[in-house]
Amino acid sequence: MLGRSARMAVLTAVSLVAVGSVAGCGGSGDSANQKVPVSTTVPVDEFAARNQTPQPGAVGIGLTRITLGHTNTADQVTFEFTGSAVPGWSVHYVNQPVQNGTRTPFAVTGQSVIEVLIREAANPFTSGAAPYSGPPTVTDPSTTTVGEVRYASQLRGVTQAFIGLQTPQRKFRLTGLTNPTRVVLEVDHR
Repeated sequence: MLGRSARMAVLTAVSLVAVGSVAGCGGSGDSANQKVPVSTTVPVDEFAARNQTPQPGAVGIGLTRITLGHTNTADQVTFEFTGSAVPGWSVHYVNQPVQNGTRTPFAVTGQSVIEVLIREAANPFTSGAAPYSGPPTVTDPSTTTVGEVRYASQLRGVTQAFIGLQTPQRKFRLTGLTNPTRVVLEVDHR
């Protein structure tokens, strides 16, 4: 006769064997009855809003320049800043441009409009960054998609600009770079 602990060990072993047999069982031996994990990849929505958290050192930065140019496949809008850390951003299409801190519509020429919000890292003090002194509207006749870039405001660590496209909505992407610190937004030609 087995003692209590020996009986428990035998029962545990029998249970494990039974569970393993059932788990490995495929009915009549046909592997088609077994569930196979399926992985899916969600396609990237190239028209969706883009968001990026600012690097911790992106404090007290100031917009110094907005430039517009192009490559063979895209128009490029570059926002250049003081400092050495890349700011964050929130960029998306809007139906009606509205300047931050107001409820007033902001005039932007284009068939579709992208709002660009560039954020510095949280700063409990006033940044002291010089206000943007460049042209409020930037254009380049050699671009095919971007018609104009309009600086709108700098309020509470957020720089706001709008990009008016001469076309319906196009795919876009952003890149943060340093030396100099800048955020580059590319809008595809097609």
